[in-house]
Amino acid sequence: MKLLVRIVLFFSIFSIFSNLAAAHDITVLTTIWAPYAYEENGKLTGLSTEIVTAVLDRAGLSAKFYLYPWKRAIVTAADQKDVLIYPLMRIKERENNFIWVAPVFNAEISLYKLKKRTDITITSLDDARKYTIGVLRGAAMHQHLLSHGFVDNQQLRIFGSNRKSVELLFKERIDLIADNPMVVSYEAQKVGFSMTETQKVLHLFENEAYMAFGKGSSEKYVERLKKALEHLRSEGTIETICEKYR
Repeated sequence: MKLLVRIVLFFSIFSIFSNLAAAHDITVLTTIWAPYAYEENGKLTGLSTEIVTAVLDRAGLSAKFYLYPWKRAIVTAADQKDVLIYPLMRIKERENNFIWVAPVFNAEISLYKLKKRTDITITSLDDARKYTIGVLRGAAMHQHLLSHGFVDNQQLRIFGSNRKSVELLFKERIDLIADNPMVVSYEAQKVGFSMTETQKVLHLFENEAYMAFGKGSSEKYVERLKKALEHLRSEGTIETICEKYR
């Protein structure tokens, strides 16, 4: 199966998806969240991308992948049939908007600061209210902090990419970032720094990141993907993919 990958800037969601329907079984949406999903040499790759691609192959489904800003991807997938999104954390704010196919991996989200920032002291979430926190727009960590009374453009600094928030952390333009340790490590290297220069100051939550469809999607696709993932897990294929990123 040939999986085509393109980065799409679009004005009409409906016209794009209607044109795709005849050529592919499903449309797949993701965002840059390296090392889980990212573009390298013009190709979409990453831990979760490799898993989802393997699952689609095993299920015998043709698909077209798109990179969207994460908030747009979530809204689009929730509104369209047979549009798969990953890696989507299963949180209560999203629970009723999606068909949760299967978890792809488990992700920890924590607050990080620079080690040299000895002026920042955090022992509870309330302590974090005194500081600026970089988050990915629409992501689970963004929703989590909003649900605990943090406010956009006050404590929260909203970014369209994790790399930007990590970069500004190292430039001391923001005090903290809320993210996954693998993401922080990867993006720190990309902007010329090291994860060893950061310090985890507070664990926020741990959650499973899923493949999910919008409501009204074909049940046959859901079942085929579930069975394909089960087979790949039992064969050890999923563990082999995960080992590449450890």
